Amino acid sequence: MTRFVQRFRLPLILPLLLLTCAALPGLAAAQTSIDQLPVDETGIPLVARVNDAPITLPAFQRALARRQFDMAAADPLALEAEVLEQLIDQVLIGQAAAAQDITISDEEVQAELQINLELAGSPEDWQAWLSLNGYSEAEFIETLRMTLLTNRVRDLLTADLSGDVTQVHARHILVQTEAEAFDLMARLQAGEDFGALAAQVSLDDTTARLGGDLGWFVREELLVPELADAAFMLSPGQVGGPVRTALGYHIVQTLESGSRPVEPERRVYIAQARFENWLTSVRQVAIIERYL
Repeated sequence: MTRFVQRFRLPLILPLLLLTCAALPGLAAAQTSIDQLPVDETGIPLVARVNDAPITLPAFQRALARRQFDMAAADPLALEAEVLEQLIDQVLIGQAAAAQDITISDEEVQAELQINLELAGSPEDWQAWLSLNGYSEAEFIETLRMTLLTNRVRDLLTADLSGDVTQVHARHILVQTEAEAFDLMARLQAGEDFGALAAQVSLDDTTARLGGDLGWFVREELLVPELADAAFMLSPGQVGGPVRTALGYHIVQTLESGSRPVEPERRVYIAQARFENWLTSVRQVAIIERYL
């Protein structure tokens, strides 16, 4: 199976992280609410439950601390929210993988760990890296397992991208109001040229100069899913609309459709979009309780 998603490899030189609650401004400011967090059966505070699976405060604090070197936290609360959502996603991916009997063997984890050990250069350097970046060895191994599991799920969701994939070639015209869109439909039905109208009035500057041409795409490639859905529903040559989206109102025409290979430079983007769409659908049916 072709791998479309870059393999995980943690960098070996990272700044020192402070792992105390005092180093986390948002949590320090919210100490009163932290004291009121629910606890698990052993008394450890929880920051969330995902389909009844707990996410503990210590796990959240350590994940948050590891993220702080990446960015100057101008908005500590926003960073905390982002880290919490990432932890929730990890739980959801793990639960979905278990439901489909997708697993990562200890041998696979050890092989990946060995690569990282070799990159470190020596056992002493490896232990220093773990300490600097807030990992125990057990935590790092679990991070490797979760990353490999995520890649395995993503690979299965996108396995078909190595062959021919159903695509459409379409064009569109974007206008601001529904009245403008209906007027365009009337003009097209009266025989005016679609490409010429797109060049004249479309608000999508990127495609207007191309007569509204969106090129060939799979459903996940368009940033506007309603437009993609409409294009895939039309037969070649058929015009549809108005299609209302957050951008305005679209008139769309499907020019061609068929099964075609996906160029390598498009695969990574499509794979990521498909995975994110899948994760969104998993989130929609999950029971997620956030306590922060």
